[in-house]
Amino acid sequence: MARRCTTVPGFGTCCRAAQQGLLNKPFQFTDSRGNVRCATCATRSSTSRSHPGRTVFQFRFNKNETCGIGPGGCPALTQNAPGSSNTLTLSQ
Repeated sequence: MARRCTTVPGFGTCCRAAQQGLLNKPFQFTDSRGNVRCATCATRSSTSRSHPGRTVFQFRFNKNETCGIGPGGCPALTQNAPGSSNTLTLSQ
């Protein structure tokens, strides 16, 4: 069974990424444990029996280096880390 990307009330991680123009681009977000993680959201057609062909989000974790996150999930520990333009802001 697939895990959902929502752990808090409100829009899911992929929905917020889409609203901020970050679909198909790696972005940083803070997970429910307070760790900075790197992920990518895309859209695809659903393969479910109840809603075949419906457009759904596909969430994938990336290696932290993809988003410029250093050891321990801290962007400050990576030299030449990219700017915060690919940081997902969590506003509810």
